[in-house]
Amino acid sequence: MDSKRGLFLVICDDPELASTLVHIQKNMDIKVWLPNKQNQLQASLLEACEDSKDIEEILVKGDITKASFYHQWSGYNPICVVLSLKDHDKYSIVREYILDELPKSRILSFQIGDPEEVPRKLVDNDRELVLSWTELLSRPISAELRHIESTHRVKEVRDILLNGDKIALLLQPDPDPDGLASALALRCLLGRNKLSTPIVSFGKVTRPENIAMMQLLDLEVLTIKPQDLSNFDKVALLDTQPAHFTFPLPRVDVIIDHHPMVGNYQNIPYCDIRSKYGATSTILTEYLRAAAVNIGQRLATALIYGIKADTLHLNREVIDADLYAFVSLYPDINYNLLRRMEKPEIPMAFAPLLANALLKMEYQDKLLVSYLTNVTREDLIPQVADFMLQFEGIEWVVCAGVFEENLVMSIRNVGYVKNAGDVVRKIIANVGFGSGGGHRTMAKAIFPVNQWKEKISSIKEDIVKKSLLNLFVEEAL
Repeated sequence: MDSKRGLFLVICDDPELASTLVHIQKNMDIKVWLPNKQNQLQASLLEACEDSKDIEEILVKGDITKASFYHQWSGYNPICVVLSLKDHDKYSIVREYILDELPKSRILSFQIGDPEEVPRKLVDNDRELVLSWTELLSRPISAELRHIESTHRVKEVRDILLNGDKIALLLQPDPDPDGLASALALRCLLGRNKLSTPIVSFGKVTRPENIAMMQLLDLEVLTIKPQDLSNFDKVALLDTQPAHFTFPLPRVDVIIDHHPMVGNYQNIPYCDIRSKYGATSTILTEYLRAAAVNIGQRLATALIYGIKADTLHLNREVIDADLYAFVSLYPDINYNLLRRMEKPEIPMAFAPLLANALLKMEYQDKLLVSYLTNVTREDLIPQVADFMLQFEGIEWVVCAGVFEENLVMSIRNVGYVKNAGDVVRKIIANVGFGSGGGHRTMAKAIFPVNQWKEKISSIKEDIVKKSLLNLFVEEAL
């Protein structure tokens, strides 16, 4: 998780397990218990961890059958304890101390045996996951840790949202497949329908592939105004954050997103933002698996399309969680529906717009800019940007157009240059107005036309292109 750093405490009498955990756990402070008494176990654990950096900080001595051993770790949050002891009596004593002295910790218990002999189970109010060594070999330990965490997150988000009779699942204006799939998944997780828990947005869905997804999966997105949120008991933001909007939201109860955090959301009851994840659909897939919710063909197809769309078919900003979610969903999807969503018809309006954009585009070094003037559909702007990134020698594309009193920009890059989202946020900070953000390879910026004219320049074609070159050459190249 992207929250504050936690503790990964390993208490085991198997040196191989200790060695494995030391070398794969990178996100938390790891501590490996070392017996006080000099014996074969102590020597083996020392040898197993000797190749690790900061071995003196990793290995900790102490009597694990006394409460004092656990008191020293109480300041950490979160805490995950890996427990594996062959002596059953000692295992039981240690387990009780962990439950009592570290009440907020999660426990991952390994037991020797076949999965049929040691069935996977969650015990003590889902605080402890018990599984066999055989299962560990077939599933990454990182996935097990995420599974434990997800069970608690599911309970928390359900407790918050199910208190409301009417819940709004709010997406960004002109929502994309990742947002649509995430909203559908959260509604399924809550066991609600579209009447009590509608998917809403402040802007219509316009891109052809997103419209195709909605039609093929029978999804409905209601276009509302910000003040309409007061008609709902609870509001959940999916694949977006309050700071991504140009105006304050009247209320937010839940945020689930994978974009970099922008702002301070300490006053929001539930916030799960994981910027290392390739898609919000991955987070919701983990929620559904942890809650043992049946993922039907329609939902599986939506989620896998959400993951593919936001990671460019698993080619961009992917971690093991995205891959695992993709693999687990793939057998249950409808392949024909997925193909039809991925290759929708291109509107005829795109042809003359692209022809004009190609004639009037300008570039400097490895940056290409194009200004489409007024557009009748906002989705045409990113479509032109996607097309232009294919030109030889071009690393950055900035395509802009005026849509509904806003100057809208779609930014694309080849991936091995600066982060597009960071560049957009810096430009917005420099000019002092506007909104936007994004990922490493694609981003969006929105500037009200009135403010652009007042603080930057005219919206005449040549002047806008010159302004775009000046803004992005400085920050991107």
